[in-house]
Amino acid sequence: MTEEDATDCPARVRVWFGRFPIVDYTANLRDATAQASGLRRRFSSLRVTIDPDDSLQAVDAVR
Repeated sequence: MTEEDATDCPARVRVWFGRFPIVDYTANLRDATAQASGLRRRFSSLRVTIDPDDSLQAVDAVR
């Protein structure tokens, strides 16, 4: 996988308030990383996670 392919992979950013996600954002890896950085500054006391978004891949597998 090339670097360009890796940045096109969908990623999911979430901000957690305890066990509840209060922000859920999905985009390509580059945009998701930038969004996560901004969310970490905005919500400095909350947990921010960035994970591969498998939901889009699951839809493609069904087709």
